[in-house]
Amino acid sequence: MADFLSEDGLYWRPLGGNNIDQISGHCYQYTDTKCTSSGFVTSTIIVDIGKFDNHQALGIKNSVAAVPDIRELLALFSPLGIFLTHSHPDHINGIVHYINAGYRFPPLYGGLYTKLVLEELYKEFGISEEKQPQFIVIKEGDIINCGSLKVEIIPSSHTCLDSFGLLITNHQNICVYHTGDMKTDNSTYFRQPTNLKRLKELKNKVNFVVADFYGANNDGLAVREVETFKKLSLIISQKAPNKVFIPVYPTHAEMFIIAFLAALKNKKNVIFYGNQDFYSYINLIKLRGIDFEQIARNRIKVSVGIPQDISEFDNNFAVIGTFNNIGNTFKETPTDSLGIITSGTFFNPLRGQLNARNIPFTGVEEHSDLQGCGHSSWGDLEKINTILEKPVFIPTHCPIYLIEDCRQLAKESELNIAEPTAHNNHLYKLNESSYNEISCNPASWLVVNYIAGKAFFTEVWQRPTSGCGFLKRTFSKRRSCNNFKTMLYKRKKKRNSHDKKIC
Repeated sequence: MADFLSEDGLYWRPLGGNNIDQISGHCYQYTDTKCTSSGFVTSTIIVDIGKFDNHQALGIKNSVAAVPDIRELLALFSPLGIFLTHSHPDHINGIVHYINAGYRFPPLYGGLYTKLVLEELYKEFGISEEKQPQFIVIKEGDIINCGSLKVEIIPSSHTCLDSFGLLITNHQNICVYHTGDMKTDNSTYFRQPTNLKRLKELKNKVNFVVADFYGANNDGLAVREVETFKKLSLIISQKAPNKVFIPVYPTHAEMFIIAFLAALKNKKNVIFYGNQDFYSYINLIKLRGIDFEQIARNRIKVSVGIPQDISEFDNNFAVIGTFNNIGNTFKETPTDSLGIITSGTFFNPLRGQLNARNIPFTGVEEHSDLQGCGHSSWGDLEKINTILEKPVFIPTHCPIYLIEDCRQLAKESELNIAEPTAHNNHLYKLNESSYNEISCNPASWLVVNYIAGKAFFTEVWQRPTSGCGFLKRTFSKRRSCNNFKTMLYKRKKKRNSHDKKIC
């Protein structure tokens, strides 16, 4: 692994995020090797240390998580900083397990909301203040120098507050745009969208895009937040129920805000109702400076939790939360209630409850734009490709098979996807317009168990796990392949039609 130290250049290695068939546990290494008068000097940063969601499938009893294996990286490369793109568990939750296993980290760089979420994790896992690494809050336009690496902070439009991408430049001026989780939508609420203006300024200067390919098998642009807001508002207005039940993901602050604004537009009082985790996120949003009562300006009543006297809400309210049990407190009936399901699978238990009560509901099956998305669809990738004038794309945040399946479509879209396909724990040297595979070591995960408050790791070689859990319910290899074939057919048909017109 250390052989490259005798050669100038920028090196990249995914430790999680370029998995065989899963889409979590994100972690990436960037190392710049520079020749000086005293020999070769390396500068290394880490981007994200997430958890692997499907840890149960790795077969270790009583596990609580799995994390990417960065033990060698920490020991051999002495990273100068860890950059956290945003606050979601698959990007930051690995940090607490490493600390509880006795590891020390260099400074963490991330947004204010990410800092607040991480502080909640420290409380949950009993991490004292003296064990917490230094946290440096970043904002748009900041430039951080880590040895011979320069990192510029650029906002990314995602489903949480303070989400960032990174422009990473080495001493040879090879520039990588690490997108983080993002889409090109600029219709965000109370947060910054992806800075496309800055990307336009960098055309011809960005050599590589380490890109979020999570939604790549969806055609067109990702759903815009303003469209989700309009659809939600329209359904409430047209159906005109007295009581509306709107479930949201606890980690997706964007949907908290969109649902609230839709209720406000329809003059619905709002009750935030869910489990303790949900209330924690409500509090974090408030700490970040978003006060729902202040936004309401006495036009509606707002309650966090069920109000002591429900009658004060005039039988006219929207319940926003992550509830699987709506309870009997709200006295819902089929004639005055409506459920609006904002996710394809997560809130299935709620559907059962609504059915049992004969309460009508609608959802993403009827209105696909109800489910806001914080990830690039194929159209977003085409847009970035045009803005940056055809850089080399290195896909992340997707199963390996998705990258292989989209290559024909990429060729039709003039999207230059790096070859060979990047795998976890393979090391790549990034040249001006291509990359070379330097080593292809097998990848592993560290499965986490706790004994008396201390984390212990069990190394497990990476293996396919798609037969279990989330991935099987969302997009399978067959569905992915079929989507890409359809998208390819549409583009070829459009091109052939255009060619005939010219003739």
